[in-house]
Amino acid sequence: MSTPAHTNRLKDETSPYLLQHVHNPVDWYPWGPEALEKARREDKPIFLSIGYSSCHWCHVMAHESFENEATAKIMNELFVNIKVDREERPDIDAIYMKSVIALTGHGGWPMSVFLTPDQEPYLGGTYYPPEPKFNRPGFPQILQQAADIYRNQKDRMKSVSARLMEKLNTPPPIPQGQGAGVDALIPQAAELMKEKFDETFGGFGSGMKFPEPMLYTLLLRHWQKHEDNDSILMADKSLTKMAEGGMYDQLGGGFHRYSTDRKWLVPHFEKMLYDNALLSRLFVEMAQATKQDLYERIAREVFHYIEREMTSPEGAFYSSQDADTDAGEGHFFTWTMKEVLDVLGPRHAKVFARAYGMTAAGNFEKRNIPFVAETMEQVADREGVPIFEVDHIIRNGRQTLLELRNKRQKPGRDDKILTGWNGMMIAALATGAAAFRDRVYRDQASRAAQFLWDTMWRDGTLFRVYKDGQVRVEGCLEDYAWFLEALLAVFEATGEVEWIDKAQAVAGSLIDQFWDAKDGGFFMTGSGQEQLISRLKNPEDEAIPSANGVAALALAKLGRLTGKDRYFDKGRDTVRAFGDRIEHRPTAYTSLLAAMDFIESLPMEVTISGPVDDPQHGKLIEAIYADYRPNKLVVRHAGEATVERVPWAEGRGAVSGKPTAYVCKQGTCYPPVHDAEALSNLLGRPPHIKLNIFDEEKSMKDLESKEQANFLNAMSNILKHSGLGGRGR
Repeated sequence: MSTPAHTNRLKDETSPYLLQHVHNPVDWYPWGPEALEKARREDKPIFLSIGYSSCHWCHVMAHESFENEATAKIMNELFVNIKVDREERPDIDAIYMKSVIALTGHGGWPMSVFLTPDQEPYLGGTYYPPEPKFNRPGFPQILQQAADIYRNQKDRMKSVSARLMEKLNTPPPIPQGQGAGVDALIPQAAELMKEKFDETFGGFGSGMKFPEPMLYTLLLRHWQKHEDNDSILMADKSLTKMAEGGMYDQLGGGFHRYSTDRKWLVPHFEKMLYDNALLSRLFVEMAQATKQDLYERIAREVFHYIEREMTSPEGAFYSSQDADTDAGEGHFFTWTMKEVLDVLGPRHAKVFARAYGMTAAGNFEKRNIPFVAETMEQVADREGVPIFEVDHIIRNGRQTLLELRNKRQKPGRDDKILTGWNGMMIAALATGAAAFRDRVYRDQASRAAQFLWDTMWRDGTLFRVYKDGQVRVEGCLEDYAWFLEALLAVFEATGEVEWIDKAQAVAGSLIDQFWDAKDGGFFMTGSGQEQLISRLKNPEDEAIPSANGVAALALAKLGRLTGKDRYFDKGRDTVRAFGDRIEHRPTAYTSLLAAMDFIESLPMEVTISGPVDDPQHGKLIEAIYADYRPNKLVVRHAGEATVERVPWAEGRGAVSGKPTAYVCKQGTCYPPVHDAEALSNLLGRPPHIKLNIFDEEKSMKDLESKEQANFLNAMSNILKHSGLGGRGR
């Protein structure tokens, strides 16, 4: 094996993204004192490049520019070059992303920013090609421009930097709100979503679509609380289309990052842990709300994908999978018709192709992204094949193609473990464990939570990154908030009081380190962490829910469970701190609206007591989670240890040694019950869903154009002449 021509200072890092650049001719530094001091000492501007390991365009820019000797020579002569993994340092990423958006009107990765030695931005953008194209200047030209501004246009540079720093440190003016409550704001948000809703394909807008699970979670809350039928239909339409489209991996499970088109067909093929955590939890909740098998099936498939491909030996969860292999973006996930014919045979390939919309021409670069084109009933009717046989062909076809796919070069996996993202996945598994009464999910959630506690929690400080046995980077608000949410979810799923003790420790540290005593709400970084040029709060939802919203809801839950005002008050005060912003633009703050909904609602407290091995105990648990009830608190009574942590559980033990359920809601506590039907009556029935009947087939979408019809006719001729035609096999 030949020795690389170059090795830079990234060699001692553990981030897979940084290690992808360790043999670039660029003299990369990781973010830290050495690089920052060099810039000050040599009076050089900083080129800051931020990305992540599964980012397709990050790979493209690396290959085109950072592996280019001539470009690297310019970079090394004129700049101190710093590489940052945005997943390790979301605090750095957030500051400079806001700067790039202020400079260019848009953001994204790879992010390319030029800084003064004092870390103040003065020029930047995202991907730059090696020469001018795509209406963008070439990267070498940008390098020369940035160097010239720093050396010869100091006044211009200082003016731009001052303007950007003001934007970073001064929140935009927001009209003073009227103090509207959640019963006005959530319906208002739902109405705004209705205006942008795509009635044909679901989702919002008419271009590329992101999953945005926070929006559908809010629609679910609105449906459950206000019986707004349109809200549940919007969620159902959108999530069904996502699950049936190419954005969902029909063979291996798991959601890709986003759809590049309106139909959810052609994704960006990377898979992120946070997307799959948030979406699997949402699908569990949709299963509770709608009772549709699709939602439980997809949630379980995502959990299986996570267990199969994204779980570490320690039981924690990896961060992401790439879109790319050497064969190109998405090649791993796509198929030619010849490949399908060769492995399934003509008869089965025809059925499978009809079910998953496959054609000879393909739907992505002459290859096929599988998507649900027709139901099994439709395939059975059109092919004259019994439905049980269609089901068999589809199941076997999926398994056969998945096994063949696994022999291809696999996309790269970012195997670092992030506390916040793991918290999301733990909460999803714990929610699934309770809703589906699945001990496997419960054990997976508990094991991962215990790993985080044992590994990432050290002397009252939570760390963010684990990789190759090393713990790195103090946690940001996202890590504390989601770990707290995960601990509460595991407590609910198991009833084990140790998780409440852990939750209180994390909550105390969260408040002490992140609370803004002047204006309220939580900063993104803790008081003892590295001081950057700005200390942001970021209350808006982005690709994931706002950490302020997650923290507010988790603290409010913990406060109601333990009876400790400190936690509940901080949750309530967080929502109040951003009240004007929420009222001004409610759809940007759905996680804070969820917290507001919990805080402003009278709690529903449910206590289950008695022998857990009694079948009736399981039936009571099943009744609790049969329907979607987002604001309930559930405690599994385990004696005095439970009462010590949850005072309102006192006096709610088993009656006559039998499984017993207690319900308090709307300020009233009801007599204990022992059977599931009585418990369901106490909990209350969910809103009735009135389904709209759409003519969604529209002549079977013209069989995905005449091309597929022509292909299927050709396949019929093949079968006829092969002797495999007819109505049976």
